[in-house]
Amino acid sequence: MLNLPKLQIERHLDAEDALVETTKEWLKGEGKERDPRIHASDLLDPRKAYWNRQHEEEVTPKMTGNFMVGKVLHAFFSTAMNGKKGLSLKDTDVGGTWDESLGISFSNDWEKQIKSKDSPNGIPYELKTSRALNEQTNKDLSLYLEQLYIYMTAKLSLVGRLVVLRLMGKDSKKGWGTFPQFRAYEITWTKKDMASYRKQIVATVKLLTLALKKKKPAMLPLCREFKCGPGNCGHWSLCRPEGRWNTKKWSK
Repeated sequence: MLNLPKLQIERHLDAEDALVETTKEWLKGEGKERDPRIHASDLLDPRKAYWNRQHEEEVTPKMTGNFMVGKVLHAFFSTAMNGKKGLSLKDTDVGGTWDESLGISFSNDWEKQIKSKDSPNGIPYELKTSRALNEQTNKDLSLYLEQLYIYMTAKLSLVGRLVVLRLMGKDSKKGWGTFPQFRAYEITWTKKDMASYRKQIVATVKLLTLALKKKKPAMLPLCREFKCGPGNCGHWSLCRPEGRWNTKKWSK
């Protein structure tokens, strides 16, 4: 162990702000390359998707950190799984695909090119990160599956794969502390399930399209609570979600 001199450590707040602003600008540039049509991710919280098209969202430091980690992880995963060298931020999914029957564009994170009667177009993958300390339950994992099921529907696949990188997974075997750990899950459903989900997708696309045409965001359901509020959404003051705006709980 090396002996350190007397420490003089002080947080450099200006440098931190500069790092956040630089990351924000980079993320904004990445977003401009996206297909302007309705995307699979827009269906998860369609009211937010509405406002994303009406107003440039102010990205908070919290959102910046989360987006940055997600971008880097997706780049690592897709580059490694495709057997490429280095790290490519241009290779964070399998590329945008337009599905005319669903009326959406989609870009699953990766897909296994093994075709079968259950997966005639390959097995789509969805990659997520989690900061949970404990193992996630099926209820926890269900939050990650909405988008994967869209990919499975578009790919006509009865099988999908969910990969979660637990950033703070506990060391349960030996040692102490936490370390990043992969968890992989195989997701299956029936043709009947797929047909029912397809109807939901098409109905949501139609509703979002109509709300955009009429400029009536109230036609769309409220976003989930963890995506709403002044600290979680840059559209808060414009959206003014009914039942939440100007209430004690949501004004904190």
